[in-house]
This record gives sequence, structure tokens and C-alpha cells, in this order.
Amino acid sequence: MTCAYTWDRHTEVLSQVSQQSDQIRSSTEGVAPVATVTPIKRTHLTIPELCAELGIARSTFYDWRAAKKAPRCIKLPNGDIRIRRTDFDNWLQSLEDAA
Repeated sequence: MTCAYTWDRHTEVLSQVSQQSDQIRSSTEGVAPVATVTPIKRTHLTIPELCAELGIARSTFYDWRAAKKAPRCIKLPNGDIRIRRTDFDNWLQSLEDAA
């Protein structure tokens, strides 16, 4: 059985995509954006957001929470957990003070 999508076809498709990207880039040079989006600082963090910000694993967060060393959490009626941004910032500040 042979593969219909060969390496040559692969490089040909990549070349076409690259050319199309260049054309799009050149056609939009000097054009002002329609609107600028300012990021909204969320007032509540999810566990994945908190873990990403700290660069830790989810299990580490739960270990800290079990040991009462995590920031204060809010348990929603659906069981999800949220952390107030202010509680998180205060918790980080307390860790800086202790260091």
C-alpha cells in the first residue's frame, strides 16, 4: 500500500501556504487595525489559569490546598473552584514578605 500524500506534495503545499501568507501580509501592510482589544484583568481565576500563571501542576495546587497553603478559594454550586484575583495577589504578597 502506498501513501498518496508524498513528501514532494508536502513541500509543495507548504510552499503554497507560505506564498499565500506572504501575499496576505503584503496586502495588509500599513492598514490600521479596526479596533484594539485591551485585555480584561479577570476578577476570578480558574485553577488552570492560576496554575499556568505560577507554572505549577494542577496536583501541586491541590496539595497546597489540602495543606491549607493555597490562596482562598470559592467553590461554585457546580463544584468548580475559583480564586479571587485580589486573594491571589495578597497570597503572593504574603509569600514575598515571608521570603
